[in-house]
Amino acid sequence: MQDKEDLEPTREVTLGPDHEFRFEVEFNTKVSIKLQKGTAEIFGTELAVGVTYTFSGRKAAVYTWHGCTLEVKGQFLVEYTANETPMTSYLNTHLALEQIRQNAKQNQDLGPRVLVIGPHDVGKTSLCKILVSYSLRQGGSPIYVSLDTTEGSITMPGTVTATCISNIIDVEEGFGSSATTAASMGSSTMPLAYYYGFESPAENVKLYKLVTSQLSEAIRSRMAVDEECRNSGFIIDTAGLIDNVGYDIIQHIIQDFNGNNISSSYHTHILTFFKKKKKKVNVLIVLGHERLYSDMNRIYGSSQKVSVVKLSKSGGVVERDRQFKIRLQRTKIHEYFYGTPKCELSPYSMLVNHDDIKIWRVGDVIAPSSALPLGMDSSSNETQLVKVDNYDMCLHSILAIINIDQTESENRILENNVAGFIYVSDVDEEKRKVTILSPSPGRLPKKHLLMGSFKWMET
Repeated sequence: MQDKEDLEPTREVTLGPDHEFRFEVEFNTKVSIKLQKGTAEIFGTELAVGVTYTFSGRKAAVYTWHGCTLEVKGQFLVEYTANETPMTSYLNTHLALEQIRQNAKQNQDLGPRVLVIGPHDVGKTSLCKILVSYSLRQGGSPIYVSLDTTEGSITMPGTVTATCISNIIDVEEGFGSSATTAASMGSSTMPLAYYYGFESPAENVKLYKLVTSQLSEAIRSRMAVDEECRNSGFIIDTAGLIDNVGYDIIQHIIQDFNGNNISSSYHTHILTFFKKKKKKVNVLIVLGHERLYSDMNRIYGSSQKVSVVKLSKSGGVVERDRQFKIRLQRTKIHEYFYGTPKCELSPYSMLVNHDDIKIWRVGDVIAPSSALPLGMDSSSNETQLVKVDNYDMCLHSILAIINIDQTESENRILENNVAGFIYVSDVDEEKRKVTILSPSPGRLPKKHLLMGSFKWMET
């Protein structure tokens, strides 16, 4: 019996120069797009002629500079052709960044350090993909940094991550496909991740700043020893930071991705390199928000150390409702354990003894500042580790395996990166056993596990 998708008729869509085909697809629906002739791209990644690309649960656009003909098939939730796009301004931005990269190569300097900010759902991640893809197409290896903990564009939601982009970004699956493939093959190109554990930076600002600081140190270390990444620079994707908390976090990020704050534990040549350069974020792109641009231009524009650039959002960018974002989170978690249609994985269910693991969570603020004893700060709890003794509360939780050695103090758990993630599917307190789902077989590589707020029901 044929699948429903196989019975759908195909149709042709012809696009003129500087046009794009915008589409939205439900999660339980599959559509396909094939480039028949001409040239086209999705978020900067070129489509191959004659190859069928399949999409589900996506909102995207096929753009062409010179015109093309597409063959489309399936039931789209939304589809239309647009002739007003901001792609020319995005290309000009890339060309300006590329000039900085060329100067960096000649002067043995750092490439552009770009921070992209704006409200939720204005296309920040899409712009980052375009800028990263264009750099890659010109021989660069930029570092893509995701500080958006809502979706998990590279790996699990709730993490801040960085990865050096050296391969073409998958048209169908985005950044996540490279992480899934790397996980399945035990690759050393796994994205570097630190676990924040919450959806919004505002839920625990102190913890969010802590994990972004740790990530920035690791990126500086990588750039100091990798000339290609150093010349290509990095591009930072963020969440919707437009309120007072957001402004505070933006300033923290700009200051944090700076060579002046390197810890003394770094190798001497790394320390010397960054102290000498004294570089930080030097390009601030504000997407789709006039007031934010005005404020950032007032704060940083006059310093001549940070170029503040205003770009318009694409007309194809649509606001995603809460239900869509939850589905997206669940899909990302499922992909971590089971892979994608192009790279399927077979996770392992196993029993773990209580005594073989230690589960931690970050303590909650249990009272407002006015109710606390004199001299006690309510923010002190925000990075306070609390050992979880009742494992029942971990049921259906995503736990981060923290990459910390036995010799290191447990107080440094939040300062260490993630070795992987597991899912708690069952808890037997009487037998002191926990059933977990793991991407790989065998014993867990580390015993310290960090629990966040993310829950997931395996189906």
